[in-house]
Amino acid sequence: MTPKRSIIDYLAENASRFPERVAIRHKDRQITYREVDEAAARCRGALAAQGIKAGDRVSLVMSDSPEMIFAFLGIMGSGAIAVPCSTLLPPEGLSYAFKDSEAKLVIVSPEHEQNARAAGAPRVFMGSDLEKSDPGPLGNFDRDTPCLVLYTSGSTGQPKGAVHRHGHMPCTVESVARKVYDLEPDDRLFSVPRLFFAYGLGNSLSIPLGGGASTILLSERPTPAAIAEVFAKYRPTIFFGVPTIFRMLLEHVRQGNKIDTGSLRFSVSAGEVLPVATWNEWKALTGTEILETIGTTELLHAFIHNYRDNNRPGSSGEVLEGYECKLIDESGKVVEGAGRGNLHVRGGSAIPHYLNKPEKTAETIRDGWVRTGDVYRRDTDGFFWFEGRSDDLFKCSGMWVSPGEVEDAVARHPAVLEAAVIAEADATGATIPAAYVMLRPGNSAGADLEKRILEEAAKTLPRFKQPKRIHFMDQLPRTPTGKVQRFKLRQMAGIRGRSSN
Repeated sequence: MTPKRSIIDYLAENASRFPERVAIRHKDRQITYREVDEAAARCRGALAAQGIKAGDRVSLVMSDSPEMIFAFLGIMGSGAIAVPCSTLLPPEGLSYAFKDSEAKLVIVSPEHEQNARAAGAPRVFMGSDLEKSDPGPLGNFDRDTPCLVLYTSGSTGQPKGAVHRHGHMPCTVESVARKVYDLEPDDRLFSVPRLFFAYGLGNSLSIPLGGGASTILLSERPTPAAIAEVFAKYRPTIFFGVPTIFRMLLEHVRQGNKIDTGSLRFSVSAGEVLPVATWNEWKALTGTEILETIGTTELLHAFIHNYRDNNRPGSSGEVLEGYECKLIDESGKVVEGAGRGNLHVRGGSAIPHYLNKPEKTAETIRDGWVRTGDVYRRDTDGFFWFEGRSDDLFKCSGMWVSPGEVEDAVARHPAVLEAAVIAEADATGATIPAAYVMLRPGNSAGADLEKRILEEAAKTLPRFKQPKRIHFMDQLPRTPTGKVQRFKLRQMAGIRGRSSN
């Protein structure tokens, strides 16, 4: 099916074809496609009353809720540009996004109003007031009209505003909702990653609403207990998480709690590599599989994905229809066939540029190809296997070591909840893999456990990849999206090394 002009067109068609089908489930509310379409029109009217015109940027500081979806659809449908901001940001982080995007208005949930005002929001409008206006007409826009700015997490510098166009969301609907998930009318999609992230925006808005399914929203903090409550109440058929979430839920069950996953068809994981041990535990618990995928803020959603009938645990999957991927080796040459290299991707949802950052745009995007910063290995069957961020890989004995492979081996020990691996120096100054480990409850750190974890990892790794040192941690440093920040572990290792001299 040819992608439509905009997600706005998918909504209009679905509201016409099946107006009373439930589109959004949130707490005790069940909102139909007709009601979503009408709410988006009233939001357009509210924006017009606030003086918002086509091309203006409107920030959102909102918890996942029906009002946030109405705001997205109303802003984009009016020809303006939505700028969702992380609700995890302190005032200085929000202030940067407001100023960089030149937002004319900030729509907030009540619980985030104070933070937005402290950040110097130009004007604040309550999301609960969006539906109090008369309907407004659709704005003038086409596939190439900007409609969305998504800020990257800023884990490697200042956040960058990725500019997306109306035609980008339809590409993800056709490549993922139809080709991978094969959505059915009764499907209920539940995403723990939030709407202000690219992954969560696709999971909770464009893919379910574009595919004619239902989205389940959780406004509260996604604790295992809260997630279990959603499963019991709304019985999702497709569940989206990140590796940390799946580990948390498995540990929740291991502690004697219950999660009713009987409604699931499958789950999806992104963000970082899902350990095969976690994949196997989830399959044993639920009887269903996790499909791993990779997407980036710059590509809006997935461009490599596993399929239900062709799923390889530990891999990110195959290149999706509508996208191209290439690997560039250390010499700058394109890798043909199987091999490893830096991953570049292009396709119908790739950003044309970053907002206000021509230098970063030139560094990242060339001839439509987006440099992801990830190092991948492609096998003979065309499956892609993540080996690490380009600045996370290191050499031992002259051989490349992928942190993910070592982490997976370490996590096979039953006492290990999670592991992160970096390069450190031994007493002679030689580079060795070192693992930072979080233990499952009930296990105590110590030399004996360290020895057993190292012995377990050594069973499946060649000598140069075997970790030689374990550091036990209460928590691992993470980005707002849940990715482990290995650069912070390297900083800790550097401080520790200097203090021992």
